[in-house]
Amino acid sequence: MFTSIRNFFVALLAFIMGVAPFSSQMPEERKCNPEFNGTFLQSWESSTWSDERWAEEVDNMLVDGIEYLILQDVANMDANGSWTVYYDESLSAFDNAVNGSDVVGSALKACKGSGIKVFIGLTMCDSFWLVGNFTGDYELICDVASDMVRDIHARYYKDYPTEFYGWYFTPEINNMINCAPLMGKMAKGINNVIDAINETEKSLPLLISPFTADYLSFGKVAAYADWLTFFEKVNWRDGDIIAPQDAVGADWIEESELVRIWEMYSAAVDKIDADVKLWANVENFDIAIGPGPFAGTILRGETENIESVTATLDRFTKQMDIASRYCENIITFSYSHYYSKSMVKPFYIETYHDYVANGYVLESQAPTAPANLTKSADENGVKIAWDESTDNFGIAYYRVTKNGEFFTRIENYKWDYPLEVTDSQGTENDVYAIVACDAAGNFSACAEV
Repeated sequence: MFTSIRNFFVALLAFIMGVAPFSSQMPEERKCNPEFNGTFLQSWESSTWSDERWAEEVDNMLVDGIEYLILQDVANMDANGSWTVYYDESLSAFDNAVNGSDVVGSALKACKGSGIKVFIGLTMCDSFWLVGNFTGDYELICDVASDMVRDIHARYYKDYPTEFYGWYFTPEINNMINCAPLMGKMAKGINNVIDAINETEKSLPLLISPFTADYLSFGKVAAYADWLTFFEKVNWRDGDIIAPQDAVGADWIEESELVRIWEMYSAAVDKIDADVKLWANVENFDIAIGPGPFAGTILRGETENIESVTATLDRFTKQMDIASRYCENIITFSYSHYYSKSMVKPFYIETYHDYVANGYVLESQAPTAPANLTKSADENGVKIAWDESTDNFGIAYYRVTKNGEFFTRIENYKWDYPLEVTDSQGTENDVYAIVACDAAGNFSACAEV
């Protein structure tokens, strides 16, 4: 308790004096290049992959510059206390578990000899998102994670000593009201996992990926105090990695707050005694959030996209540029889900490659305007249809307005959607306008009907 109070006043003093971590001045020099070289991959996604599909994805990663693969939790406990496990296990905690495919073995086998380094994720529980560490679930999954370290190391490390690079602690520690009051208990769970790592292969680093939220939290000053407390209580070792999510894609942080966020993390990590690496987990997606009475106030604001999609690169490259001023390396959630050409349309990664090849300058050629726009009314309302726009890389989405107000978006990141929309409340007197947006965030001229 004393440590938390002390750290709060340290953070408050920093705020009053206008010094880091509340600066708005971004350093001119970079600590790393503004590009990513690592990706997270969720076990449920890859659990159905064949050896051929794994080989395809490894080939994709090698072409696209991926050096680190971080497997998400390979054991998950649902709200009823039931486990699903994605590795060849022998723990009593999993006696009644649903056993998925061996994602750990498949990933290590597929990456063997490729140069890709694999972090093995451990445990997660569904209740964490709601109650944090206010129940016993967090302590339970940390205890199970410690046993998993010993079990997984014994089963896989000897066969893949080069590919088996480190561990990933899956629960996403954060400063929200369900986690912040118990930072000391959060740290204790991680320390149990670190003890297990030290008993097996001490040289393997532990990676964590916490995040800061400006919603459902106690504010900016408290956030810095929370991280000071948490980082101080973890038994870090030289080589361990803190890779905070920038939380822009999940909408916990506004893009305009990124400099402050990275200043805060950098200042907090600098106070750790061990040689801990500060990496960035830069989010390359746009989450979908619906309307609500508190949207944009105490809760995250409503988004135009109604499904989670790949973010356009104007935002993503800005995120990486800022992160590169503070961090030693950049990874992303997630190349595997939002950039791999086996998962989404290839124009995102092609635009990204162009950005890297051109010295981190994003292409600026706008798409053509949607052509042959038509409007027809029937008993169902008004249907708007148009012909596909063209672009030097590809169209990410079409944005539709009605009488000057946003109406809907037609996504194009993964599947071919029909180039039409029906407005059940529309009339022939309503004016609809459509623009096309490419993967770099360039907008076409407007077509109107």
